[in-house]
Order: sequence, then structure tokens, then C-alpha cells
Amino acid sequence: MPADDNVIQFPGASRSLTGPGFSPGLLGFDPFALRQPKLLPKRTKRVRFTVRIDLDRAKPPIWRRLRLASDLTLSQLHDIIQVAMGWTDSHLHHFIMGPGSLQRGTAPFLTPFDLEEGEQGTLEADVRLDQVLGKPKDRLYYEYDFGDGWDHTIRLEKVEPWTDGDRVATCIAGARACPPEDVGGVPGYEEALAMLAGDTEGMDTEWVAHKLDWLPDGYDPELFSVDEVNELLDTPDLPALDAWREEIGELFRRVMGPANADLTRLVARAMEGPPPSEAEVAALTHRYQHLLRTVGSGITLTGAGYLPPAIVTTLYRDLEMDDEWIGKGNREDQTIPVLHLRSSATTLGLLRKARGKLTITAAGAKLVDDPDALLRHIASRIPLGKPHEKDAGLVALLITAAGDDLYRSRSLAARIMDGIGWRVQGDQLDLAAYHWADPTMDVLKGLAGWLNKALPDLAARALLRRP
Repeated sequence: MPADDNVIQFPGASRSLTGPGFSPGLLGFDPFALRQPKLLPKRTKRVRFTVRIDLDRAKPPIWRRLRLASDLTLSQLHDIIQVAMGWTDSHLHHFIMGPGSLQRGTAPFLTPFDLEEGEQGTLEADVRLDQVLGKPKDRLYYEYDFGDGWDHTIRLEKVEPWTDGDRVATCIAGARACPPEDVGGVPGYEEALAMLAGDTEGMDTEWVAHKLDWLPDGYDPELFSVDEVNELLDTPDLPALDAWREEIGELFRRVMGPANADLTRLVARAMEGPPPSEAEVAALTHRYQHLLRTVGSGITLTGAGYLPPAIVTTLYRDLEMDDEWIGKGNREDQTIPVLHLRSSATTLGLLRKARGKLTITAAGAKLVDDPDALLRHIASRIPLGKPHEKDAGLVALLITAAGDDLYRSRSLAARIMDGIGWRVQGDQLDLAAYHWADPTMDVLKGLAGWLNKALPDLAARALLRRP
């Protein structure tokens, strides 16, 4: 039989049968002959599609109605579905073309993961929505989490002219909350609903207690808000990151689900404003410079390992810390601004503490009279701490650069940290994220002072730029 040009042939000896979307037991695909979808021609003008997305087999129904730009790519649609439904983008996914009922012999569009696995076919990022949906009643299929198997049917309901000012994605209706991630698919979700309703007859009591405790705090299966979805969808375009730390781009690749929209809005605000001027760089580095000059050829520490009282008093007075701290300013362990300035300078490699003496390092001696180079050195060392502290520190810098107070914005920090995957016992991730940022924020305070409202956002932006 001649080969069909629309069929991809996979030699059995070299083809892994465990790749997502190709396991007969998982999706029902024939792993050796998947028919490639035939795309529709692109529309010459953008139009507005109204689609309804249903979570298959969910009872009562879980659905969303969206207005979408017809020229969105499927990779963009994936992000929109994740937000609109309420998933966290923690698992793999596939789109499969209709336009009629789902045909398991049709190859899914490929994700970047599939390409890394060596799959062949059409990349979803290269396919537009108007190439898979043409007229009302056409369908597109979306599967998320191949383990739980959350199947979605996307039906085109209406095609209308595009109006200037329309948003590329808007939620206009919907019903019921998204199931929790990793709940066990539709059967596991139905079991969880029964437990929430108190219908646990015949269930193991320990299992009931475990699953109810595992559900998200305050989970309400009836809860759905169009406004909340649109707030998450209404995110600005991501600014160019060329001038900013590589860790910011990496953060976007690691933050999953709706928190990615939070991060996008935060970064857009954080990057507003020019780089610091020469005078501003001098003001930012003044405290570290003064500390380095004070240490000079070295200082003998007290028996407890602290700066001598006379030195503490000098720093406290010269750096005008009396408006930041209440006290005599003569004991380092009781004068936190001085303590954190000195300890952060040590962590940054500017000072060295050894054998009862504090000395300036070779790097510190080289940088003490060069504010610009000193700021670049400091920026190259942060964020500080263990992995969770570095992530929290980077988020804290972004929040500060956006002009916000970290403590008041700790719930935002918690959402982003949760999107990365950090967890704590109980419901205290906001406070944990706030305290995890301390090593980095101590450096920020060393640059900007504790109460100087004119410098923290400037200092944070300076540290977020590429060293």
C-alpha cells in the first residue's frame, strides 16, 4: 500500500511508546500511524470568535464562554484556557483538531516538550485558531494532564467582525470552579465532591480525612467569577528583558498557572523608569563605601564578635540612622541597621571576618572608590541565600521596584512563590515568602536605607538590571 503523505510512520524499534499523547492506553492513538490534521486557510482579517469550553464528563457541568481573537495561536490559547478554567499549568497538554467528533487517529499538535522528545508533526505555536475553527459548531479538543485525563471540548458558537478596542481574550460566562489539580480525574473529583457533601458511607475514614485535608483551603466547587478570570487575562505584554537579569526570564519559565499573569503585571511595573544617574549611584552606594572606609586597615572585634561600640556610634551618627532605629546606637547587636549593613557587606564579599578581626577584602579595596563598579558587584551577588530565599528575594526586588511595600504585598509574593512550587505547612506562605527575602532585602536596605522613600524602588531596579 502506498504511504499516505498525511501519515507519520514511526519505526517500532526506535519509537518510544511512552511519549505523551501516543500511548494507546492513554489517548487511544495508534503510535505508528497518526494522521496529520488538515488546517483551514488563515482568515485575511481578524474576527471575533465566541467559543464555549466544556470539561468533558463533569457533572454538574463545568464550562466557560470566551470571546477570542481569531488569530491567536494555539500556544496562546493554551495559556488562556489555563487561566479561564483555573488550572495551574503543572502538566502536559495537547490540542487535537476536529471539526467534528474527536478522532483518536488524528495527531495532536506538538508542544515544545514533544519536540524535545523527537516527535514529528505540526507545532501548536505555528497554528492559529482560525486554522482549526472555521464556522459555528466546529470543535477543537484539548487534553490537560495525561494522568488525570482532563478532556475539554471547545465549540465555536459565533463569528463576528472585530472591533477596535476589543480584547484578544475575554471571559463572558461560565459555571463552577475548576477541579483541584491531581485529584484523580473525573472519578477522583466526584469522590471529592461526595466527601465535601458528607456522603462518605462505605469510604475509609482515614482516606476521607486525608483527601479533605489535601483539597485547597476553602475549596468551593460552586465558586466561579467572570471578573476574576478577566482580571487574570488582562495582563500587559511582557517588556523586553534584554537589559534585565537573566533570573527574571528564568522566573517566567518556572512560574506556572495564573501566577504567571501576576508576575507579568509586576515585571511591567517594576521596569518603568530609567537607570540610576551617576549622582543616584553615588547615593545608593554611600553606606557601603563609608563602612569600607571605616574598616580601613582592619578593626579588632569584641569578644562576642561585634564591632566595638565607638565604631558603631560613628557609623550610626555618620550614616544618620537615628531616624531608622530607636536606641543609643552604640552596640552592634542592638543596632540592627549597623548589624545588617556589616553582615551583608561580609556576605557580598566586601569584608572578611576572621580571627577576631574585620578586614576589607581585595574586592572591597578595589571597589571602595568606584561607586558604579561597587553597585555592579553588589548586583552580581544577589539574590542571596538558599534556593527558596533567592526566589523570594528576586520577587521582593520586583515588588519593591514596582513601588510597593513588600509586607503589604506579601499575598502577591505568596502567589508567585506558590506558582514556582514552594510550599509551607499551614496557610502561611505569605509570611514565609516575606521572611525568606530577608538576606536580599538587607542588601537593599544597605543601599537605600530603611525609611528613605525616595530610593528603595530605584535601588531595586538598579539591582534587577544586568550587572
